Amino acid sequence: MKTLPRLTIFLLLAVLLAGCNLQAADQPISASVVEAMGGGDEAGFARAVAPLTFSFPRDHGPHPDYRTEWWYYTGNLSADDGTLYGYQLTFFRSALTPEMPARASDLATNQVYMAHFALTDGGRGEHESFERYSRGAGGLAGATGEPLFGVWLEDWRVDTVEPGVYHLVAAAEGADGPVALDLTLRETREPVFHGENGLHQKGPEAGNASYYYSLIQMESTGTVTSGGRTVDVGGLSWMDHEFSTSALTGNAVGWDWFSMQLDNGAALMVYEIRTADGGVLPYVNGTVVWPDGTQQAVSEEDFVLTPTGQWTSERTGITYPSGWTLVFPDLAIDLTVTPLIADQEMDVSFVYWEGSTQISGTMRGEAVQGRGYAELTGYGASSGEFQR
Repeated sequence: MKTLPRLTIFLLLAVLLAGCNLQAADQPISASVVEAMGGGDEAGFARAVAPLTFSFPRDHGPHPDYRTEWWYYTGNLSADDGTLYGYQLTFFRSALTPEMPARASDLATNQVYMAHFALTDGGRGEHESFERYSRGAGGLAGATGEPLFGVWLEDWRVDTVEPGVYHLVAAAEGADGPVALDLTLRETREPVFHGENGLHQKGPEAGNASYYYSLIQMESTGTVTSGGRTVDVGGLSWMDHEFSTSALTGNAVGWDWFSMQLDNGAALMVYEIRTADGGVLPYVNGTVVWPDGTQQAVSEEDFVLTPTGQWTSERTGITYPSGWTLVFPDLAIDLTVTPLIADQEMDVSFVYWEGSTQISGTMRGEAVQGRGYAELTGYGASSGEFQR
């Protein structure tokens, strides 16, 4: 999720990198969200305890005083022939220690990076995913905020072209040939600061929070390569940037997260953190951005998220929800969310589902359509659970 639960990724990353010579694991990792989120020594790291005065491009860059950080790019694109695509390019930073020990080597670092790249090809009905790890040293991986923002892991990277304009590239070898992105993203809206001016509380404890903002409705143009062909595409992208030193509260088992970009100019970010007793954690908030740009925080009490179906992966045996209704009774929002294709499971070191969605419904009495992304974690092969 674009919020605290992604800390799970970093804790797993630290485990993977601690003694594996920075090589990817051969088999998917099965890990309890609670165990992963509960581990790690937080002593010495900065904590999110008060609203932060953000300054860009500085705060697009890294915040190494915090244990974990991520830059999450997702987007929905279409080609001239109507073929729909979805993409994910995400960079994760994890600090293994609060301070860098004195070391002479240029490769010495206390920062490790992981990146995930995925492309959903709606025309072919295929989703392909890839993963890399590296140390944050020697130019292998890293991030900068000033004078220009950039984040990279080898040749997967996002670079600033000019203020508010970014170049995103990634390529890998898929089952049917090269899979690649070459996109230019252009900001069109002010950043969306989630929670209290970007301070996003995750539980009742002091410091159990993150700093979290999004760049939404970024105009995106360029090319995608899939299934042996490269095509021109256009669409919208969404970037989440979050950093924290924190852990999940209570008996959490996983989360369902959604971003939505609608044709009337509205956008939504909502999520639920599920608990072992079938409930959801109350300490989380989403955001509704109305067509005029007004940002409104929403809580779990404001909406009802209901799965409408399920899909079981032949690869892992895990059953996920597949399709949802999202209703905000007091805000007159009633949406139906449908995966672009059912199988958008991330076949990486630890298994989760993240993929492109299509959206239809009504907002304040007007018909709306749109596209978005969803992320689902904590679903087990034996549980088959897809209901609250």
